Amino acid sequence: MEIASLGALRQYQNTQNALKPDIATGAKAKSGAQENALAKGVEEFSNVFKTVEQTAHSFATGKADAHSVVEAMANAELALETAVTVRNRVVEAYQELLRMPV
Repeated sequence: MEIASLGALRQYQNTQNALKPDIATGAKAKSGAQENALAKGVEEFSNVFKTVEQTAHSFATGKADAHSVVEAMANAELALETAVTVRNRVVEAYQELLRMPV
């Protein structure tokens, strides 16, 4: 195994740990029928990567075809790009607030 792939594996494991809904939200924030939108978004984001992991495992064991793996990876890439874009917008908004005169 290459050193670069070990680093990528470590980053993937760190991301998985960070995306666990119980850790990211403190506890599943449910108040009656309404769920916190942020917690729901984090959970859906986590589910996308779980699906990729399951599909890749199925492919490795011969239970899935390559097309389903590529499709799952494309969905994960789109979800990650969306999350990064949202994060960047939040950071930009925060920086704009800091620049405002009081």
